[in-house]
Amino acid sequence: MSTPYGYMGAILHVNLTTKHIEKRPLDLEMAKQYIGGLGLNFRLGYDLIKPGIDPLSPENPILIGAGPMVGTIVPGSSRVYTLTKLPTSGGWGWGGGGGLEFGCMLKNAGYDHVIIEGKSEHPVYLKIFDDDVEICDARSLWGLGTGETVDALRQQYTRPLGVASIGPSGENQVKFSMAFIDKLGTLGRGGLAAVMGSKNLKAIVTKGTQDLKVADRKEFRKLFTGLYDRIKKYPGLKRAHKLGFLNFMPAIPEEEYMKIKKARLACVGCPIGDKDLLHATEGRFKGLNMYTTNVNIIIPTIYSQAHDYGTCMKLLGILDDHGLDMFETFGLLDFANNLYKNGLLTKEDLGTEGIDFDDFDQLAGWFDRIALRQGFGAFLAEGFTTVMEKYSEGIEAFEPCVSKGQLAYQGIRGPVPSPNFGPFEMTMSVLPRGPASAPGGSSPLYFTFERPLPWIQGHFDRMGIPQEAQERILKEKDGMAINVGRLTKYAHQYLYAMGSLGLCGRGSISRLYSNKLHAELYTAVTGMEISGEELSQAIERGINLEKAANVREGFTRKDDQFPERWFEEPLAKDYYNKVDITREIAYGLQDDYYDERGWDVELGVPTTKKLLELGLDFVVDDLKARGLPLP
Repeated sequence: MSTPYGYMGAILHVNLTTKHIEKRPLDLEMAKQYIGGLGLNFRLGYDLIKPGIDPLSPENPILIGAGPMVGTIVPGSSRVYTLTKLPTSGGWGWGGGGGLEFGCMLKNAGYDHVIIEGKSEHPVYLKIFDDDVEICDARSLWGLGTGETVDALRQQYTRPLGVASIGPSGENQVKFSMAFIDKLGTLGRGGLAAVMGSKNLKAIVTKGTQDLKVADRKEFRKLFTGLYDRIKKYPGLKRAHKLGFLNFMPAIPEEEYMKIKKARLACVGCPIGDKDLLHATEGRFKGLNMYTTNVNIIIPTIYSQAHDYGTCMKLLGILDDHGLDMFETFGLLDFANNLYKNGLLTKEDLGTEGIDFDDFDQLAGWFDRIALRQGFGAFLAEGFTTVMEKYSEGIEAFEPCVSKGQLAYQGIRGPVPSPNFGPFEMTMSVLPRGPASAPGGSSPLYFTFERPLPWIQGHFDRMGIPQEAQERILKEKDGMAINVGRLTKYAHQYLYAMGSLGLCGRGSISRLYSNKLHAELYTAVTGMEISGEELSQAIERGINLEKAANVREGFTRKDDQFPERWFEEPLAKDYYNKVDITREIAYGLQDDYYDERGWDVELGVPTTKKLLELGLDFVVDDLKARGLPLP
């Protein structure tokens, strides 16, 4: 069978228990129904992820999807998406990550998706080189950090080479451990690396030589040229190239950043570049080089002002090599320290007299103890759900802002404080996977508060929001000019479209696209004609399937809670900074989110009518057979 356009036409199935490897054809009609990448992961996962299984059991599969744009020259087309049952929440959760080579090498090897099941008897890595697919011994790599693993595999196989790897925290099944792509892209907040570790899977290595075919090369070239011309004319391009992510989130002073910036790095096909090679110019770690997203180095300074940038770089380098989620790690240590200071945790429990965030060596030691599950670090490795179940009394004044087992790291009380209540904050409560920045950032309300209304309406048009929906979003409610609850549906739609196509969802890239361009590119690349409205419906189909799968796991609106401390004074404000977001207003906006989705407002779940409207009859039958909520 000839290779289809845009897709490579194959799904790789690997069972680590039986060592069975099989290349199966991709169902192109199903691919179009869910677009690919993230959306198709949901459809495949609905059959594969059995409700009720332990996330760290061999029965829990890992799905990896690269959408139809991955492997093309479309700007930002490097994104791969994972799906598995997450240890932090106990529900379905996806992860997205860009990297230098992993995604395009997977497509060039001939695969759109990879499904990994079972558990190896000993540490292994999965090698995917065209039709040469092998489960390889990884005992010599076990114990290495995420970056060291990449270096070792690059030395063995040479570049170009894509590598998704885990560190010691993943090996030891720390529940909030993360995988890394090509050394510098994070993948799988919520514990993907722990799932890989539970399977004794140290890494996935990709290398391919096959070309991806484009259906309408003339139209594709026209669309690509037009897009690149717009990028070149973008007034902020020069500054974006200079500052990367800081151009959109000025987390550290520009002059300080320029002192430590050594080189700008970009994922395959990215015309902006938001990753860096940083170089410490002073202090204890003078001369240190580190790969990162530049904004990350502010995280240690949130908890201590004593560290210079070189020390911050070193701390984050240790976290990254362990594969520890920086927000969860610092948040858990801060919570443990508050428990100690308030007499709820003893020196004998903790093992030290408090946690000194000004002391580099003590912090580095805590990172080791968590990653290696030593002492009290083994308890913290279980994550916020376990820790807060044990220590729930008397913590009202310093209770962490947690949603679905993870730190809601941005918000009025988050470690990255935000004074406004936008789609990001809504996302913290309603997204099944738990707190994540990307879906909230796919709207104009992420970095750019108080924009004039005509600009906002123009952005709504680019996002493909129907006119009648725009009227609902812009209808005044409780003194607010923008209904963030209703808008969040479309912020999610736009991000999930980027993820299903295989495009980066970060604001620096997503702002270059539109719903119309998404559809036009999909049609030109795949040869399967689709309109913007049809694309939006395909994305909505996947989102409803994701939600229904979490309903199978027992999750309903009762689990969609905002952190209670968000409703302490001072309160967050609305988009135009006029209205205090009280508990009543926040949950009223949540009502509107469910209503805009066509879901049952009381239960926060899809209705039979909505599922049938999207062609998800098999989901209706499944939920009814299980006696689950289905209004």
